[in-house]
Amino acid sequence: MKKISLALSFSLLLIFSGCNPFSQNCTLSGPPNAPYFLVYPCVVGTATCGPVPNTASGTVGADGHFKVPQLGWTCSSLQPLVRFGSNLGLALSSSPASVDLNSPPASGTITGQGFDPTYGMPRVDYFDQQGFLVGSAEATWVSSDGTSLTANLPDLSSVYSGTYRVKVTNKTYDGYYLNIVGSATITGWGRDLVDSDGDGVPDDQDCYPYDASMDCTCGGSGNEPLTFCGPI
Repeated sequence: MKKISLALSFSLLLIFSGCNPFSQNCTLSGPPNAPYFLVYPCVVGTATCGPVPNTASGTVGADGHFKVPQLGWTCSSLQPLVRFGSNLGLALSSSPASVDLNSPPASGTITGQGFDPTYGMPRVDYFDQQGFLVGSAEATWVSSDGTSLTANLPDLSSVYSGTYRVKVTNKTYDGYYLNIVGSATITGWGRDLVDSDGDGVPDDQDCYPYDASMDCTCGGSGNEPLTFCGPI
């Protein structure tokens, strides 16, 4: 009974001190479609609970809500710690708009408006067709009227032909990249995806890259259960 009482007392202490290790997620609120960034209190030593990662980031949903890992804290203690940015959603232009992936330029220029180096150079993020981050770079130059910037291109040696999205984000006064200006597109060419079995699915997305009679669904790749299947 003594052990049970000690365990119960410990649990109550964690809950009332703001650290509840038995919950998993918090649904928080913020401006719809705005970027958010949360630094957990454990980072600054106010508690010992909470494993890595010690930050959470993303975009608030259109309904004004978003979920973050609770990491042992009460949701009410996390809500006031979230930093929110803005999203202008502007359509920007990239130059060059098309690059040879086998010989890309070292840098490019993005034009539009709203580029603000007041608290640091804007960051330029490059995303592939699936939305995965290819690379990031801080702008090396921003025009005085905020309508143009220059930034280095990331390493493109392992990407393939296709259309890529280039997003520009301004830095906030407290050092976070949270104020999204907008995005442009850039096309890469000269390095096509390999489709060894000719089934229309690139090798890097094909569970059976050398067998056109098999696909990921019938082969049981991913979370679906294994099933017997014949030729497709």
